[in-house]
Amino acid sequence: MTLKTRGSTALDKAQRRLALMKGIDENLDLGHGLTVEGYSQLIDEVRSTLEDHNRLLSEVEESRKTVAQLDKTLSALSGRMLSGVATRYGKDSIQYAKAGGSNRKRKSKKAAAPEAVSVNAGSASA
Repeated sequence: MTLKTRGSTALDKAQRRLALMKGIDENLDLGHGLTVEGYSQLIDEVRSTLEDHNRLLSEVEESRKTVAQLDKTLSALSGRMLSGVATRYGKDSIQYAKAGGSNRKRKSKKAAAPEAVSVNAGSASA
């Protein structure tokens, strides 16, 4: 499962709006803290945070793939180690059991053939 990076429609809209407001006045101040400069700073902060977020997602995805590959490698080596113990000591040995091997017999995967059903089509007696 790949983590999706994200964009921001609010950021896109704000960048267009900022450009239009700068067309009115580069230093537009609408009072109550509503300035082009403050608006621009928040846009930059959102852009930076979004870039950091997407970079972190990329690093997490890379880490996830690395862990998955190492897990496969470890699993394969574990199987080889157990096979080595079985080769050296045998599958019925105490050492094999200590290494995590199982001495139980596994059932065959072959399905038993169903028994033929005999149909007695004899005539009924009167």
